[in-house]
Amino acid sequence: MKLITVEEHFDTQANIDQFNQFSEVPNNNPHQEALNGDLKSFACHVAYMDKYGIDMQVISDAGNSPQVLPDNMVVASSKAQNDTLAEQISQYPDRFVGLAVLPMNKPEDAAKELERAVTELGLVGGIISGSVNGQFLDDPKFEPVFAMASKLDVPLYLHPGVISKEQQAVLYDSKAYSKATSTLLAGAGWGWHQEQGIQMVRLIESGLLEKYPNLKLINGHWGELVPMFLERVTEFMTLADTNLPHDFQFYYKRNVYITPSGMYTNPQLALVKAEVGADHMMYAEDYPYIKREDQVHSFIENADLTTTEREAIAHGTAEKLFKL
Repeated sequence: MKLITVEEHFDTQANIDQFNQFSEVPNNNPHQEALNGDLKSFACHVAYMDKYGIDMQVISDAGNSPQVLPDNMVVASSKAQNDTLAEQISQYPDRFVGLAVLPMNKPEDAAKELERAVTELGLVGGIISGSVNGQFLDDPKFEPVFAMASKLDVPLYLHPGVISKEQQAVLYDSKAYSKATSTLLAGAGWGWHQEQGIQMVRLIESGLLEKYPNLKLINGHWGELVPMFLERVTEFMTLADTNLPHDFQFYYKRNVYITPSGMYTNPQLALVKAEVGADHMMYAEDYPYIKREDQVHSFIENADLTTTEREAIAHGTAEKLFKL
């Protein structure tokens, strides 16, 4: 069975060095140094893909993202990272396509970089990691980026990012357990995903998807908690004065695409399929942060899906969305 995985990552030594020197956002992955070899080597990606039967990866930078660098560096660093991504893809054109990192704290520049990355470099969309210096994306200042994605008809992957120190202190720090436990809860254990779920809810309630009806947004990790509360949010938001002609789940089911990000769990797959359908689901491993190896094939092959649903999730939805 053909497999396209759509949340897979890379990095460069230049960006790693800049991130370590200038970023105020910590990288709280305890295994980051060990991962850097795989992140920097597209040959390692290909060898892994060949071994475990992955036909294509959609590659992006979402770890030490240049998105969080200081404003006087972020545009040039994002361009350099996207240039390198495009150059590496050109060496393996049948195995990779890419998503552009964007200098989001400078929205006009971010929109221009998305346009350059798509029209000149051949990348197939953009990726935004978390909130932007504590700002959520429903702030009108970020609209140029969404307008450009709509104009170009390319998707934006809304990936988790490291939450603020203030969020961690209020929501996750505790006298009852260690700081290490707090950091894990605030990160990949819960906090990243909760914040990204809030991000999606706010964007929909802002009216963004009414204004840009063809905008496509992607969430990983089975929808960052939103599908579990889709009917609940819809019920209560119909009581609010939103001035939107459709309810929350209308926009969610029309405009949002969901991947597992390596969370190969059957209950979540069944829930997401019931909520949005296989035509809004894609496959993802989160390589190299997660390596499911033989499970990459066995999970999708053994899942409770029809043949049509399995093919859509494994590759068909991605082919349509990214125009592969």
